[in-house]
Amino acid sequence: MQNPTGGMRALGIDPLSGKQLFAVTEPGSRLDAMADGHAIKAAAALVTVTGMVLENGDDASELVPDLYAALSEMVEVAARHCAPPPVLESAVRLIERALLESRGQ
Repeated sequence: MQNPTGGMRALGIDPLSGKQLFAVTEPGSRLDAMADGHAIKAAAALVTVTGMVLENGDDASELVPDLYAALSEMVEVAARHCAPPPVLESAVRLIERALLESRGQ
């Protein structure tokens, strides 16, 4: 899903204007960390609202686009912060050699 804000990320609500603040963030920057924090808070709030709607037996289909957007952003946040360490090239060669030997090649 493409970001509807054109690559800009939400940072929160401006207390003076009441409008949503957006910024283009650099990976690892303070603005990026702020955007990650806002994404987590927004997803948590959306989960709470969705749970209340479902508990009441109401139709939650109107929440699906927002749920999808929040989940997409959370997956990106998790991927940035929880990426597995890079595999060493020599380890890859050892695994390839072992696989070839196990197949008799």
